[in-house]
Amino acid sequence: MRALKIFAPWESSEFALAMRLALLMALLSVHFEKLQDVHRYVNTRQWLLVICVVLGTIALPFIASARYGRVAVVCFCLFMLPGIFYSWSSYANHGWLAVWTIPISLIFARWWESDAYSTYIRFTLGVVMLAAALQKLVAGTYLDGSYIAYLSYHGGLTETLFRSLCTVETLNDPCGWHQFLGTFIVLWQIGVGLLLLLGVTGILFLCVEVGFLIGAGIFADEMNFQVLNIALLCMAFRVGMPRWLFALCFVFLIIDMRGIGSYLRLIGI
Repeated sequence: MRALKIFAPWESSEFALAMRLALLMALLSVHFEKLQDVHRYVNTRQWLLVICVVLGTIALPFIASARYGRVAVVCFCLFMLPGIFYSWSSYANHGWLAVWTIPISLIFARWWESDAYSTYIRFTLGVVMLAAALQKLVAGTYLDGSYIAYLSYHGGLTETLFRSLCTVETLNDPCGWHQFLGTFIVLWQIGVGLLLLLGVTGILFLCVEVGFLIGAGIFADEMNFQVLNIALLCMAFRVGMPRWLFALCFVFLIIDMRGIGSYLRLIGI
């Protein structure tokens, strides 16, 4: 395990900090989404929601503190509640994932030392993965390749990555490559969900899944959701988030404010 110290610091104090950084990153993913709503709050004169976002920003840095972290999480959750209830009917699925997982940490005085909390996150992520796969199976648009085909010709800039694999006739008759990609995504989610529920928490599994999430985020131009998943996985696997991964995820959140596609267009792609 020490050979993989680049991913997880193993000294006790460093481990606790890495776990708190993972929780901080999960909350940052929630906060960055709310930052995108501030202009709408201002235009509609929802000043309470604007104040809550500002107060949430102030509370965030203290979450990495051993002394004030738990209080900061309480304050942040309270500040985010008005915004969640204001838009609850259209609140994104990953927003609810944060609601189901992050406030539970408050039950444990030293949550970063709690195997129960990490197990809860692992089971929650496993169930969510299987539920997402089931939704895709019921819809059928992944297995037949039609959804990948649609994205390839009508999606955002990054979502057209696989357009060259097939011809335009794919829209009416999905080709084998698009069927393969859609089926692979469904099988991947089923596999990851089952492994999480079975308690598999190997470092190699974590590294592969983090890489897959980053790739999926780039393809869908939706890094915010993937950053939340990465942070929760770091806590579920009890390795925490090392500083280099924290910095990388923070950059992803900043890019997500405008979208990867907008930056690619700036450089003429």
